Amino acid sequence: MSLNQISKVYATALLELAQEANSLESTEEELSSLVGVFFSDDTIRHYFLSPLVDPSEKEQTAAKSVQGKASEIVANFITLVVRKNRFLYLKDILEDYRSGVDRLKNRSSLRIVSKDSLGKEAVDQITKSISSKFGREVRVTEHTDLNLIGGFKIYIDDFLIDASIRAKLAGTREALLQKKIPVGAFE
Repeated sequence: MSLNQISKVYATALLELAQEANSLESTEEELSSLVGVFFSDDTIRHYFLSPLVDPSEKEQTAAKSVQGKASEIVANFITLVVRKNRFLYLKDILEDYRSGVDRLKNRSSLRIVSKDSLGKEAVDQITKSISSKFGREVRVTEHTDLNLIGGFKIYIDDFLIDASIRAKLAGTREALLQKKIPVGAFE
């Protein structure tokens, strides 16, 4: 089973439980908070990923660490993920869970990736434009990618709008190659 399939299976199971308990949003908030804590601290992350730590000890630690900090559904889910040695997949499970909630709420997930933050005005303008084109509410997350030369990429549901400099350069290169313009023609 691939990474993508594993995270989808766990996310779907959690989504079904949360839907039955009428707690889609609160489950997402709790899971997001816990994933943030687990992955923001190297010591915690290394502990749960270490093959040297006894699996039952990891499970007990996970259960104790979420006890009283999360609902029964989320606490049991985190414990199960640790028991099944799927801790590494938690971030992907969270993303797949969010996508599932968005589908159920007829909402689109919009991820804007740029070299530097685009600023509130630009993000709001992009959000408004995408929302009107897709005819639904849009949930926005903004990420930075230092590997981008410039421009930005927009991921919305299963679509990619690539307005990065790298994509524009690749398009220009392809156009030049197809027209077979000799090198030095622009000098």
